[in-house]
Amino acid sequence: MTMSKLASKYNLKRNKIRNQCTLLRGQVEDGVVFFLEKVEETIRACDNPILTWKTHGLPLGDWKVKETMYKMVSRILEEIDQWRENSSPDDTLNSLTSIETFLEEIKEIHFAILREEEEAATEFPFNLNCFYYWKQ
Repeated sequence: MTMSKLASKYNLKRNKIRNQCTLLRGQVEDGVVFFLEKVEETIRACDNPILTWKTHGLPLGDWKVKETMYKMVSRILEEIDQWRENSSPDDTLNSLTSIETFLEEIKEIHFAILREEEEAATEFPFNLNCFYYWKQ
């Protein structure tokens, strides 16, 4: 699968999840709205590592980040589908726990990318004297 196909598939699944959340929001009781908000927060969180890596990462790593986020949105979509089939209060709680676990995993990936970026930036300290002479 090429990078553009992977990105397209990621966007399709992400948009499908957003559409399902919008549709479900009007059909569920207030307690489930929190679940849907967590799902939407998780989807937004999936975009962060992709954007950060696209801006600051290496092209080879870009594939891995996109692939990981694609797998994550696939897991989220499966969780929503499973929840829709069962949707008892216990199932909602289990699904919410899964979604929060996904959210934490995504945040860890994003922080790892940011840490890697910061470490790479500190490997080559900037010499102000060089900048001064370069400007002249």
